[in-house]
Amino acid sequence: MPTQKTYRYWIHLAVWMALVLLYAFPMLKGNISSPLGLRYTLVRFFVYGFINFHLFYILTFAVYPLHARLGTARALLISFAVILGFCFLKYGAGHIWPDEILQLAIAMIGAKKSYHSFWSYLRISLQTGILVGFAAYAYYVFLMWRTGDRQSRRLELEAAAAGKQFAQMQVSTGLLLRKLKAIKSLLETEEKREKEGAEAILQLSELLRYMLYDKGVKLDKAPLDRELYYFNIYLKLHNRLFPGQQVSLHMTGPTTGRYVTPLLLQTAAEKLLARSDNGLPVMLKLEIGEDELALSSSAGISFLQRLAAWLPGTANMRRFKTPLYAGPA
Repeated sequence: MPTQKTYRYWIHLAVWMALVLLYAFPMLKGNISSPLGLRYTLVRFFVYGFINFHLFYILTFAVYPLHARLGTARALLISFAVILGFCFLKYGAGHIWPDEILQLAIAMIGAKKSYHSFWSYLRISLQTGILVGFAAYAYYVFLMWRTGDRQSRRLELEAAAAGKQFAQMQVSTGLLLRKLKAIKSLLETEEKREKEGAEAILQLSELLRYMLYDKGVKLDKAPLDRELYYFNIYLKLHNRLFPGQQVSLHMTGPTTGRYVTPLLLQTAAEKLLARSDNGLPVMLKLEIGEDELALSSSAGISFLQRLAAWLPGTANMRRFKTPLYAGPA
């Protein structure tokens, strides 16, 4: 039996027998000093409780799951056959303890003992088996509902993660399309086509491979040093395509052993550069702290941009912050 199924078996057995003990405790306490009464209580409650548990367990985890594969009629037939088989098992166990199980009533001293016949005891054990079968079916339905609910939550989380990744990729793709348009204009100039155009295409293709195929991007957690490597490629591509707006990067803080949500630095840098004058060089400052990093720009902005920052609902995108993680979890 696999480890998971063994653990499931022992947990259910412990809970079942604990319930039997709780139910039989008053009788067990009253008969503790009587050997006959103690044997009667142990056999009727604990031995037969142990047998009924296995009926419950087999129906819940072995027979009822056959419903999806065999259909309702066959599953009901197999369930009834299992219950009937346990009735024969109980009657056979009754022959081991006939006075405790099969005796109709406790006979007085000197009186003749009377016992259940097979058919009379079959009727009693069949009623008990059907009740156990209903309890097992109710528990089986509960387990199916809980499993389905867990799967629904997992699918919702996966859908939310896929939507977040799609939105992030859409923004990053839009930024790279802007670079692609600039490459097109670069390739139109014959003297720049062979060297600068080819190098720009190689840099753009490397960024696209990172966006589409890197495992860290798909898991939404990338090593910071890897993210910074591709962020530097992005800045080099920007300087090559937009020589009128040269960008330099100044970093402070350690980069190893940290993880960050990928592709956010490109988006933040694009917003910072959009607010800067194209005729002036831009200094991007990256501050790496213990649990977050901040990207800011030291470039000046025009008078109209400073005026727009005072308008309601207009954010002054001068500093971007994002949390850092200790691992890829």
